[in-house]
Amino acid sequence: MTLAKSSLAKRRKVSVTDLANFACRQGDLSPDAVVGPSAREGMRAHKALQGQRKRTHGEPEWLVAEFAVNFDYDFSDETNDEPNALKLRVGGRIDLVDTRAPRLTEIKTTLVPATEIPDAQRALQWAQLYLYGYIYAQQQAPSAGAIELELVHINIRAQTQESDLRLVSVGDLNEFADRALTVYAQWIQLIQERKQQLVNSTKELEFPFARFRDGQRDMAVAVYRSARDATPLLCEAPTGIGKTMSSLYPALKVMGENELHQLVYLSAKVSGQRSASEAIDKLCRAGLNATVISIRSKELTCFCSNGRCERDANNRCPMTLGFFDRLPQAQEELLSLGVIKGDSLDEVAWEHQLCPFRLALQLLPWVQIVIADYNYVFDPLVRLAHFSASNKSRVLLVDEAHNLVDRSRSMFSAELSRLMCMVSAEESRQSQPLLAVQLDKLSKRLMSVVSDKNEMEVVTTEPPTSLLKTINLVLEQMSVAIAQGPSLGKRTTELWKALCRYVVIADLFSDRHRCIVSMSKVGNRREVRVVLFCLDASKALASSYQSFRVPVIFSATLRPASFYQDTLGLGSEVSTVQLASPFSAHKCLRAVVDWVDTRYRYRQSSLSDLVALIHECTDKRAGNYIVFFPSYAYLEQAHGLFNQLYPEQLTWVQARGQARSHHEQLLAQLDTAGHRVGFAIQGGVLGEGIDYRGDRLIGTIVVGTGLPGADRQSELISEHFTNAGHNGYDFAYRYPGFTRVLQTAGRVIRSESDTGFVLLVDHRFRQRQYRQLFPSDWVVKYPGNLKQLEGEIDLFWKTRDQPVSTE
Repeated sequence: MTLAKSSLAKRRKVSVTDLANFACRQGDLSPDAVVGPSAREGMRAHKALQGQRKRTHGEPEWLVAEFAVNFDYDFSDETNDEPNALKLRVGGRIDLVDTRAPRLTEIKTTLVPATEIPDAQRALQWAQLYLYGYIYAQQQAPSAGAIELELVHINIRAQTQESDLRLVSVGDLNEFADRALTVYAQWIQLIQERKQQLVNSTKELEFPFARFRDGQRDMAVAVYRSARDATPLLCEAPTGIGKTMSSLYPALKVMGENELHQLVYLSAKVSGQRSASEAIDKLCRAGLNATVISIRSKELTCFCSNGRCERDANNRCPMTLGFFDRLPQAQEELLSLGVIKGDSLDEVAWEHQLCPFRLALQLLPWVQIVIADYNYVFDPLVRLAHFSASNKSRVLLVDEAHNLVDRSRSMFSAELSRLMCMVSAEESRQSQPLLAVQLDKLSKRLMSVVSDKNEMEVVTTEPPTSLLKTINLVLEQMSVAIAQGPSLGKRTTELWKALCRYVVIADLFSDRHRCIVSMSKVGNRREVRVVLFCLDASKALASSYQSFRVPVIFSATLRPASFYQDTLGLGSEVSTVQLASPFSAHKCLRAVVDWVDTRYRYRQSSLSDLVALIHECTDKRAGNYIVFFPSYAYLEQAHGLFNQLYPEQLTWVQARGQARSHHEQLLAQLDTAGHRVGFAIQGGVLGEGIDYRGDRLIGTIVVGTGLPGADRQSELISEHFTNAGHNGYDFAYRYPGFTRVLQTAGRVIRSESDTGFVLLVDHRFRQRQYRQLFPSDWVVKYPGNLKQLEGEIDLFWKTRDQPVSTE
């Protein structure tokens, strides 16, 4: 390959940083324990050093900060200058340029001494400088024989600077840049070939089912227009429409028109991610040729976590040593697979002795479809760098979006516990004595936060300023401990994560946060908790959307749309679509039971009426039923009395702290014929995201309106939205509660052949505020007593059992 300057053709842009990251990285992966400064801290340190140097020389014109450079390259065969040859524009900003020498300065911020920065990371930083030096020499100093390159490390914690200066010949810079650009160009040409394969396959790609279901075409059209026109979409698509295929298929059609380079499909649960993978498989069988990867959690993926490898005496994973030296071949091998399944990823990773989780992350910029959890896009601590960079040719598809309101609040909240620090100190006392000392200091510092407060719980608009310095010292010592070994204990590892989150959220703390400091006594110890609680993450979500062309938000329950439009940060430009269920309303009997009072203070007196209701309504027909409760205490009371009065009836219970394996066992027994009544929790794992198809579930009883508990955090949320001009009660209680109700009610009818009943037990469901939230296709009965309800159920089952006329 040869490179030549050009400025006429359409070009692929790449930053110097991205070019270096791909083509120049060698050696080991950086340890996960390395914590860097926040972006805000880094920017402050950069500006401080730039300003200091300029002031030292009297603000001269020859000393320029944030010096922008870019250069255009054409790659073509030496004997045949093809018109479609790869064209690149490489650019970036040099932190500081002394145009006299010339000298280019790259500033890097750290929380540790420069001597502790891993060799591979330092080499990458020099690679960026070499690339900057090459571009600068070509553009600004074509006659220079050499360029001075300076790498400055600012230790924010110690407030020190360390500088390393090299004089590099232009010939060496040319050779270095040519190698890097050739490696990058060869890879990009492979990526472009895969893109052309996708474009060709989508032109003739037919919808992979014989016909569109009712509402499915409407959703597909809305998603297509959203992706094509970059208009945000909020779409309520009830169960049965097939929202996974209805979002992926049209988005791929837009991608095939060369409008997009990547689709990112997010789901709150593994089941949703599995559905997306199954939809992609179906599209591939229909002719799609695409590259796809699912990002699994590190705990499930890492070979060290599942026992396939062991860390060495220095606590280093062998799969991270020499990682970048073995990466290129593994990347190319995986990309050739197209759809990269978890087993295939693990097999290739093991063959090349690479960490499978980090290998998957390296592929993120190059695959066409990514399936992942919310965290990897929205969580400020877990968010992947690939999704932070702005890319307007990338569409974000967010499934099960009703979960994102609470999930995003938790992502932007943090909690620190004194008892957790004390337990970790004891755990570390023998193996990491210096760490234990720092943890003891943090425990004392937490006590000082409450020493002048008489109340048991205090809410403030700012976090305690005295904590961060001590926390940073603990994190520094933890970093040393992790790097040197032995590995941290389980409790200390949990604390490590909590402290990292606290530091990040403290930096992001805004008027949409509150700090809740509480005191209590646990045994002989005093507990202090400091919670940085996010009231409203909509602004943070809106910021995340800016990294994409457009967000497409959908779920089976998104009502009222105005609530989700506001809390999900979608703004006024969003297009909203509410689709009706594709299933006949006569398939499901829906009734409100208003004579059983489920409010907290009346639960004991109405318990016998509730239990009688459950028995009489589930005794009409053999099958599987589930009663969903707002709390475990209420569930346990009802189940106990039910078993006492009706011991012959087979029941099962969702218990506190049940493992996932136990839930799977409960669901497995529903596949066998029988008559069972289950007792479960609203909003829990058994009430959302599960398909109870056919006879797995023929009746659901929803007890209560699903309101969140009236605790301090809910009160603060209500107050925040009231001050913002909304109905605070609706935003904090009614709407989130009714979403749980709708999700739970939606478990019964999952396919065209399903039938069953849904009973909403609470007099509040008669109120206008609730009735206006009912889906428009619901036909709701309001029987006045149990006898009338039994009559409705008898008639419903009788009607369902009648043979369908064929005339």
